[in-house]
Amino acid sequence: MGHEVSLCGRTALPKCLPKNVSFVSVNRLKEVVKAFLYSDVILLHGGGPLVIFLAIVAGFFQKRIVLDSYVPHWIELDELSKTSAPLQNIKILVKSYFNALRGLFAGVAFDCIIAANRRQEDLYRGIVAPFSLTKDFFRISLIPFGCSEPGEYSRERGRRLLSELADGEISNNNFLIGWLGGTYGWFDLEGVLQEVSKALTINESIRVVFFGVSQERKMQLLEHVAPDVRSHIIFLPWIDFSKRFEYWSGFDISLVWGGEGYENDYASRTRNFDCLTLGLPIVQNWDDEWGARLESTGAGRVADRSNLSDVLYELSISPEKVSEMRKSMLDIAPSFYWVRFAEKLIDVVSIPPMSFVRRFCGVLAFFFILPASLVFFIYNLLLTLKKS
Repeated sequence: MGHEVSLCGRTALPKCLPKNVSFVSVNRLKEVVKAFLYSDVILLHGGGPLVIFLAIVAGFFQKRIVLDSYVPHWIELDELSKTSAPLQNIKILVKSYFNALRGLFAGVAFDCIIAANRRQEDLYRGIVAPFSLTKDFFRISLIPFGCSEPGEYSRERGRRLLSELADGEISNNNFLIGWLGGTYGWFDLEGVLQEVSKALTINESIRVVFFGVSQERKMQLLEHVAPDVRSHIIFLPWIDFSKRFEYWSGFDISLVWGGEGYENDYASRTRNFDCLTLGLPIVQNWDDEWGARLESTGAGRVADRSNLSDVLYELSISPEKVSEMRKSMLDIAPSFYWVRFAEKLIDVVSIPPMSFVRRFCGVLAFFFILPASLVFFIYNLLLTLKKS
């Protein structure tokens, strides 16, 4: 599209940077400040206090500030706190409040918030409504996450790479189920593995593959799998993110399963969009975004705990159904190519930047709110300390 982009982060591989994209290390503050001031649009994916400060200063210089709200992280953390140790919960509480307040600050002082689905859009509409009623609803835009266009990824080569990484534990006749993300506490992995275990017992050719799982977490997960099929759960190291498609192309299906909590209501499963690139069918429980999408297109299956083992077994012996699902995944992928995402984002940020007075009112209102938030933070901190 001819635009120039500065990507600020910890590290980046030069070979992975597209044309017209330059990398700026966040450890080089002077370069980050320069990138902010020379940009027309600043898109934040999270950001600590310093980054937020720099962004709002740039905003007063008529830069458009956009918050990527694809992961309302405080909701994930709140789910995680239910299963974490008491002292860990204190850290989670601090991080949760910071993330929630960052979202509030963006709602009153940033030019735009982009959300991945309707639930997230409504969440942020609710955050800004007490301040500006519906007048700022236009600042919250629904832009689904994107995917890369299909490449020359071979299923045979993918299986070979996975087999080599697994030291031969994977063979050509295995039905491979990939869990492509982390094993975070907000996923219902324990319950899922109990059902997966039943499918493994019925069809011994099924293998379930996880990546980057610590030894401690591995032991926790295997407790929920029948002893005689535990060898069918394969734990592999993290692979280079830039090479993920080469490996993941070897899977037959992808398995995703959110917990029965708020996180599953608001999540947007970013790894599902990688499945679009590969035409990799998805099996998951219901959510408002991908659940509806899979059911309407036939690109995957929506299951619940009671029938998950039956669904996995059925697909493991039905290659023709899996092939049909693969085709459906590839059919819907073009609507989510990154170029479509970029077009929508450019359209969103084409509005005039927030005025100096309006942004100042947003910043001022936020600082008036902080004491009230601090009251509830202290209250919840005392509750956490009492439980510990």
